[in-house]
Amino acid sequence: MALWSFQTFESGTTSLNRAHSNSFVLRHVNVLTMRDANILENQTIVVQNGKITNIAPDAATFPDDLQVIDGDGQYVMPGLIDLHVHILDRSYAKSALAAGVTTVRNMGGFPYHLKWQKELESRKWFGARLITSSPIMNSVAQGDPLSHFMVDNPMVARKAVRDFIREGYDFIKVYEGLNAAVYQAILDEANKLGVAVAGHPSYALMASSPELHASLRTFEHTEEIYDGFLHQKHDLEGALAAARFLSEYTITLVPTLAVNRELTRLSNEKQGYLAEVDLNGMNPFVRTIYEQTSFKRWLNASSELAQYNLKTDAYFHELTRLMHEQGVELGLGSDAGALTGLPGPASVDELLLMAEAGIDHFSILQAATTQAAKVLFLDNQLGQLAPHYQADMLVLKENPLISLTTLRQPEMVIQQGRIFDRSDLKTLSKEAHEHSGWLLSILRHLDYLVFG
Repeated sequence: MALWSFQTFESGTTSLNRAHSNSFVLRHVNVLTMRDANILENQTIVVQNGKITNIAPDAATFPDDLQVIDGDGQYVMPGLIDLHVHILDRSYAKSALAAGVTTVRNMGGFPYHLKWQKELESRKWFGARLITSSPIMNSVAQGDPLSHFMVDNPMVARKAVRDFIREGYDFIKVYEGLNAAVYQAILDEANKLGVAVAGHPSYALMASSPELHASLRTFEHTEEIYDGFLHQKHDLEGALAAARFLSEYTITLVPTLAVNRELTRLSNEKQGYLAEVDLNGMNPFVRTIYEQTSFKRWLNASSELAQYNLKTDAYFHELTRLMHEQGVELGLGSDAGALTGLPGPASVDELLLMAEAGIDHFSILQAATTQAAKVLFLDNQLGQLAPHYQADMLVLKENPLISLTTLRQPEMVIQQGRIFDRSDLKTLSKEAHEHSGWLLSILRHLDYLVFG
């Protein structure tokens, strides 16, 4: 990224206290550590300098110089991790954190995400911990010149991978339009650098050598199984073969059922659906673009297409359940920011849709915690509650193993030991509706187009 850029003139802010303590004792809570499905009742959690130092029965002793918080018999579990979001404004990271998503994996990187990462790490403002992909790599024929890095040459692709990682992106994002040689080159170069590749399968490679996808970290969208493996057919044998492939190579499937439900409802319910959606939570520049593109596409969908969407939505649920039953690891991913969903609320929508698909609650919570942390290579820091782990926690009124809807309104969200109580969460939610204006949003994007 250039030393000078349009980003020089803007930065994030918060009205919340940035000097808040990250050491405390949380007493009288029931703990779901996510190491297993057992609830540890009447526990005390000790947090010092942002990390968990002890979890023990309430009768245990603890340092007497720490703030003591009475959990009043509520439930505590790890913070949620959403593996597929599009953080198109700082407000989107705030929206995620306000809803209990303490970490997000951004699936379409731009230079401004690298700046936002640094701001979040320095606690200049508060939002979900940000892990970001490179700019999306796609072919010249199928790519979007305004948002994709378009490449048809394997050597150019290799250099791009090296450049993206040197610039600070955490992993590489790929799209299905890439030709087989370029896709292979990206996977190989990333492997040499020890970084992950995630995204869509190459349809060209699927036709010739599907096994070359084996080093993908995550396979995005159940829809891509339908398109890439099944060629848009309801094919049980093909689905079982896809499950064997993903399971054999330990590729995590990120279903993104939420975004498909959004487009299904939009194409069927039209303006009635939009009336239910928090459109004011969207960046105004992004909203205007979507209103002229994706919103319009589904609002104008024929009755035949709307019915097709209903059928595929139901089938994607069946496929997701089948993948789970066949031993494929699932990771939470909402695709929030891609249509109407916002990071955080859409993340919980995704969990509820996984339950609707017939997956048990503990497995769903694993997808949002332990398995998601594993995908990020952060499973020694995040995804469970144990000594030496980051104190990323949710305090909930009800047992999430019984009621996933309790995730809709956490009583507290704790990130790296910083407590966000109901008042703080209300402030965060308000800040999540305070977006960059048109000019700054356009300049941020120009930064990518002009400076790369």
